[in-house]
Amino acid sequence: MAVHAAMPGVAARPLALLAGAACVLALRHYPLGHGWPGLLFAILLPAYFLLLCWRPASWLFCVPALLPVLDLAPWTGWFFLEEIDLLLLLTVACGYWRLGGPAQGPAARLSPAARVCLLLCSLAWLVALLRGVLPLPHLDLNTWDNYLSPYNSLRLGKAWAWSMLLLPLLLRDADPPALRRYALPGMLAGLAMVSLFALWERAVFPGLSNLSSDYRITAPFSAMHTGGAALDGYLALSLPFAGLWLVRARSRWQAALALLLLGLALHAAFTTFSRGLYAALAAAMLLAFWHTLRTAPAAARHPPAQPPVRKILLRLLLAGLGTGLLVYTFSLAGYRGLLAAVVLLAASFVLAARPLPWRLAPASLLCALCLQGLLAAWWPEGAGQQTAGWLKGPYFLFLLAAALLAGALWPSGTGGKGPARLGLAMMAWTMLACNLAWIGWHWAGPPALLPAGLVVGLATLMLCNGRLRPPLWRLDRASLSIAGAAGILLLLAIPVSASYYATERFSTTAFDMQGRLRHWRQVLAMQPSDWGDRLFGMGFGSFPATYYWHNPQREVPASIAYAEEGGNLDNPGNRYVRLASPGYSAGYGELLRLLQRLPVQPATRYTLALDVRRTGPMPVLLVRLCQRQLLYAQGCVNVPLRLRPAPAGTQASTWQHYDVPFDSAWLGAGAWLLRPPVQLELAASGTATSSVLEVDNLSLRAPGGEELIANGRFTQANNYWFFSSDHHHLPWHIKSMALHLLVETGWCGALSMLALLAAAGQRLLRRAARGDPGALACAAALLGFLVVGLFDSLLDVPRIALLCYLMLLCALLQPVSSPPVESTPP
Repeated sequence: MAVHAAMPGVAARPLALLAGAACVLALRHYPLGHGWPGLLFAILLPAYFLLLCWRPASWLFCVPALLPVLDLAPWTGWFFLEEIDLLLLLTVACGYWRLGGPAQGPAARLSPAARVCLLLCSLAWLVALLRGVLPLPHLDLNTWDNYLSPYNSLRLGKAWAWSMLLLPLLLRDADPPALRRYALPGMLAGLAMVSLFALWERAVFPGLSNLSSDYRITAPFSAMHTGGAALDGYLALSLPFAGLWLVRARSRWQAALALLLLGLALHAAFTTFSRGLYAALAAAMLLAFWHTLRTAPAAARHPPAQPPVRKILLRLLLAGLGTGLLVYTFSLAGYRGLLAAVVLLAASFVLAARPLPWRLAPASLLCALCLQGLLAAWWPEGAGQQTAGWLKGPYFLFLLAAALLAGALWPSGTGGKGPARLGLAMMAWTMLACNLAWIGWHWAGPPALLPAGLVVGLATLMLCNGRLRPPLWRLDRASLSIAGAAGILLLLAIPVSASYYATERFSTTAFDMQGRLRHWRQVLAMQPSDWGDRLFGMGFGSFPATYYWHNPQREVPASIAYAEEGGNLDNPGNRYVRLASPGYSAGYGELLRLLQRLPVQPATRYTLALDVRRTGPMPVLLVRLCQRQLLYAQGCVNVPLRLRPAPAGTQASTWQHYDVPFDSAWLGAGAWLLRPPVQLELAASGTATSSVLEVDNLSLRAPGGEELIANGRFTQANNYWFFSSDHHHLPWHIKSMALHLLVETGWCGALSMLALLAAAGQRLLRRAARGDPGALACAAALLGFLVVGLFDSLLDVPRIALLCYLMLLCALLQPVSSPPVESTPP
């Protein structure tokens, strides 16, 4: 038996050695010499190796945590082979070396139906991979840095390959306790880092309170440099697990941290301004609500009793009424009125679960009104107008009342809440209600008094909850968590939905849908009509090249390529970059920008030097330094470069040298954490006919002679150079996950993936019906991912596709039943 158990480990060790050798070989060529992220990655990789040696199952935490954020393509320029690939190579090497040892047994298994689905998907994947990459083209400078390359098939196909390579490790490590101990915290850690990144991006670029700008965040997802919905898909996959953590919180501090994470993640989700993600979140919440309604009658017959359907519907009615009143309040009283109304309703929610001394209510009300009037008279509005911010009269008194209420309800060491403290709380509640009306009047005048009065009426109605038998809610951790999540959701959703940009986005939904349908029809028209392409697809990653050569509008999208002249195999020649401007017969051609991040100092005189030659009618080389994360540059400083006509007697395609001094102005200013990153941009612009500009020997020097540009001679092709298409995204994406599967993998790939999704969904819903909240969260995550995928091709982002595949595999795993313990004779 020991020999049989050790056989998988012996068979897996050659693969472990191969993965380790591939990791070392990739690191030899990987560009890590420009900027701090390379240094950070150089420290992270050996630390991860030591962690795997100590805790082999820790990859279940590290992979979901690092998958969304370990993305250095804007610094390195590499996006075919990424940092996460090196991390996974190390995971496979360490995991396979230990696989199947005599002390280890499988922690999970796959059902026969799941195995069939995985086999069909793998066969469809292999066929699509081969159809995309064959016949093998000649390797050149643009093999691994261009979406038009046939090797783009390998870039997209690697996600499924990684999931299959990690499947044996899942079968060994991913028992339910390990998933709770490692995988769930890993998902939460990744979500926290992405949410903090999104918060930083909003603070640095448009501003946290600026909801009118059309700036849309990309967070750490470099794959969005040509558009797409990588961030939307990730948030749809991960947000339900923040809700799961909140449900499973076992202490006040865990619940508080879960609420904080949920607030950060919802902020990131709402400020994407993505209608598809909004629909995904709504679908996930509807699934949770449907599951609650489905299980409530059965659960109510067994202790601990769950709320019946009638109580759930009454709660929803109360929540809907409160939401409507909050929207009405925000429309007239703004942010501060909305916040004050939410605080009042939250105070009513807490007070309504206490045994309120109603006999003291008249006295509390009278004392509160007298105190409120006295303080308001002592702090007149005229003086308040001379005081800034929250020290104005209504705001200060509202904060004072809130602090008084919190002090009255704060747990004490002497026991429960006495009538005196509850009477004081009722008095503070009355002051909150008065100051809510005052805040509305202070902000918008008499029209704001009506919504404030309605909110106060609803809050008064909520105080009667304790007199119901049974009450609609009790003051337990679950109720507080749900109320806190609802408050955060409303505080974020109402201002965002009422913002100018969100309103504009929703008003153009029908028009945008027509454009999306037109694009889908064009995609189908570009697909060859022979049975092989219909059945097996055109191949992974084939769409960008297909659009470039065969789009029905005969558009020529902009392109960036690296070229070489002279030299041979032993002695490389001169290398340079070729920028082709977009050539469209009509309409606006979006520029394709070549980018590099630079450590620029403000108010400094720099000198840009470069060699340029051009072909085609009147091309223009646009060079500027901009504050930019990935898309949507801001605060740009243009480099005053104007191309000279070719000298008399020479051809236009001769190299010309330029030295251009300029001042960096405000670029690079600001505190280190809130300093916007600065990037150099190069783009070719021309007429309706595509023009070509070739650039070489690019240099940017400070006054002291320090060189800022890495690989300015392009001897290493795309190393440290990245590119971006800010607005024109259709040449790169099919914009539908189902259509993406159908076009690139054919009916075989689409149907096999549908079968896999159906098998995983059925198993998750069965586990959720048996009371597993983790299964419900996973089902909600996959449902949200599919809803986002209705309007975006998410599977063309390998790291997002891999996360989805791993989640499907975890959903299909079945724990191995323990063998019965045989009793031994005494």
